[in-house]
Amino acid sequence: MNKRPIVIDCDPGVDDALAIVLANACPELEVKAINPVAGNVPYSSTSENTLRLVDYLGMDCRVGKGADRPLLLERFTAGKVHGLDGLGGYVLPKGSKDFDEKNAWDVLYEEAVKAKGELELIILGPCTNVAIALKAYPELENLIKSVTLMAGTRGKGNTNLFAEFNVRVDPHATQIVLDSKIKEKYMCGLDGNLTVALTREEGDEIFGVESRITEFTDYIAKFIDHRNKSMWNLTVNNINDLCAMACMIDPSIAEYSDVNCHIECFNMESIGQTVISEEGEKNLHYLIKADKERYMDMLKEMMRYYK
Repeated sequence: MNKRPIVIDCDPGVDDALAIVLANACPELEVKAINPVAGNVPYSSTSENTLRLVDYLGMDCRVGKGADRPLLLERFTAGKVHGLDGLGGYVLPKGSKDFDEKNAWDVLYEEAVKAKGELELIILGPCTNVAIALKAYPELENLIKSVTLMAGTRGKGNTNLFAEFNVRVDPHATQIVLDSKIKEKYMCGLDGNLTVALTREEGDEIFGVESRITEFTDYIAKFIDHRNKSMWNLTVNNINDLCAMACMIDPSIAEYSDVNCHIECFNMESIGQTVISEEGEKNLHYLIKADKERYMDMLKEMMRYYK
């Protein structure tokens, strides 16, 4: 079977961690690189979490050295949401995995060249690394088959009234990705991801089954559930990055709408807003909803992989 080459750009992050667990369990994918970026927590933590996750899961892929700050704006993080270390206080063992000698943007470009137009890219954090790559290598936009962003919202933001976190951290980088000529662009926003949100009981059913990584997945799932209840009084758990990864792996579980999208980069009151319209030139497939039953089946299959 010819595997699909992918690069994951992320800021682990409890959501990112589960998304990486899923990608590694998918027999159709060949993860060529996981590139960390500053986002949910400072780069010192996202980068270390990436190295430890790759080692913990036994993955054989490159880990590029990513950006430790947005392109233009001041850094800010979401430590209260992910825990100060990004993984809710769970300490993965330190292994032997080390960074690639190249920066994340160079790693992305090299893997795109090797894949000869078949590379799929998924961005689970701010778009900083990818924006730098697109500016450094103008030909890159023609070498990437598709990009999936966990980003944006058509409704209320989760950082302020308007903006989803990943976009708000680096709106200018997100706009660079949207302006690129990458053939297919998909965006999985807060509202679309919510259609597959899990109850505590569903989370226990999936992440608590016996496997070699259950201690980790069960801890992360319970951390997310406790956080959502205590901080926002939510009764379901919207694991955004996990939904985006599932939709990238199997696009048939997702329903998209073709839209025109641009990012507010100048008005500081609404900076980071994803301005989405059905009118104008369509530059994006925006997630409307996903099939929750098939999504849950995918996650159950994921856990069976680790038995």
